[in-house]
Amino acid sequence: MVARGFLPTRTLAPAPAAPVIAFEPATLDMGELIAEAPKTVAVTLRNISGRTIRITAAIANCGCTTSTFPPDFILAGGTAEALVTVKAPATQDESLMKSVTFVVEGAEPVSLTVLGHVMKSASGAVAPPTTVDSVEELALTDRPTVSPPAPKPTTKPATPAAPVTPPAQRPITFARVNPPIQPGARVSFPSLASWVKGTPITSFTPGKVYVFEFFSTSCSHCKEFAELVTRLARTYGAQGAEFIAITDEEAPIVKAWLDQPGKLNEVPYSVVSDPDRSAMITLQNGTFRNFNPRFFVIKNGIVQWFGHPKEAEEPIAKVVAGTWDPETVRAAAITDSTVSRGKDLLDRVARDCDKTGDWTPMFAALDAVRAVIPERAGQYDAQRFVIMIGLGDMPDAGYEFGRRIAKEYAQDMLTTRSLARAILNSPYAKRRDIDFAMELAVTADTLAKGEDARAADTLGLAWFSKGNREKAIENAERAVKLEKDPKTREQYEQSLQKFRTGTPG
Repeated sequence: MVARGFLPTRTLAPAPAAPVIAFEPATLDMGELIAEAPKTVAVTLRNISGRTIRITAAIANCGCTTSTFPPDFILAGGTAEALVTVKAPATQDESLMKSVTFVVEGAEPVSLTVLGHVMKSASGAVAPPTTVDSVEELALTDRPTVSPPAPKPTTKPATPAAPVTPPAQRPITFARVNPPIQPGARVSFPSLASWVKGTPITSFTPGKVYVFEFFSTSCSHCKEFAELVTRLARTYGAQGAEFIAITDEEAPIVKAWLDQPGKLNEVPYSVVSDPDRSAMITLQNGTFRNFNPRFFVIKNGIVQWFGHPKEAEEPIAKVVAGTWDPETVRAAAITDSTVSRGKDLLDRVARDCDKTGDWTPMFAALDAVRAVIPERAGQYDAQRFVIMIGLGDMPDAGYEFGRRIAKEYAQDMLTTRSLARAILNSPYAKRRDIDFAMELAVTADTLAKGEDARAADTLGLAWFSKGNREKAIENAERAVKLEKDPKTREQYEQSLQKFRTGTPG
């Protein structure tokens, strides 16, 4: 479907005079959000053109926001559904305004405005996940203080509803498609609309390193890592690297942002307005993953590396020094892009299962994705486990499956840790086998040689669930000491506080 290499800067056919998609609702209001807790809401996409269309990507302007997009063609007048997920930042009592841009073949991209408010919440309160697409998402918090959704009523309505013929079930399929943009791919310099700051550039200079950052002035995650981006730009800009920040916001908005007191000193690099999103569609969408903030490092027209700024220093330093080989990260980048596509499929299937109450299709979807990405089999087996003991309402079979895969992945710290956290954290678990969770937590911590902060935190949670406050505090303190990321460390500090003041067991 997609040729390997670099997508042309302008891949779209001439745009029709009017948008081809209408959103229902026109603006997606996520309502009240809990800090650090993901919330998913569906939006209907209606094809208001006179022809069949296909959506090829959904690009959010902030790393806290993601969206699925329909995989099939949408007939004229027809509708499809997308799932928009916002994981609110830590700042509470804050209003959010995000956007998701849907890329349509042969038409102008169409943007959906997403609103929400991060409410003030009681210490330790978390929201239940709206879909089960990642066991690690479920494991981000301690045991929830909220209850799972109430069971659906089983009594019949007074007036029976008219019978509905269910749509024919199509086999769930998933295939590996290598992204056109990957480490080692040759690219041309992107066509950029408006250089708000810096001297316009139209081509690569041989031997020079270019770092493109995709960001948004309203992106909370971009703001969180702005200081790091500034430091990297100063450090490696002094060694000859060219940093260029790209946003899809209109030039006046970007200029107003740059005109804020002290902002120019914080931005020692070029800033470009790219409202038609040509660079974003080419580079971001070319990896099958879209998020902000994100770096693309290019030298001699060859993509060297791309990823989050917090992981960028080593690659940039080695590219600048001439010691970097993009081939060393190509396979991992391709796997990550495939995992991202798999997540889109699992999101869609999970939403359908949530509507019907039948989670059988989710198991078929997990099997399809797992078969294509065997190197991540443990991740998908762990997801199957958490569904079986929870929303799938199969706790006995689930724990039998869990014990089997615990043996299969006995040397896999990540999978073992995930299984433990699923038992301890899932708000939908029909019952919690704390003894099994303890076995898993001890194994994970042993495999990590006591050096993994998340494994230590998991063991602390297991001890707390067993009723041993002293052991819980001991391991939680170790997790705090081991964790280097300030944001994650804060989560472990909250766990530690809970272990000190809460009631164990």
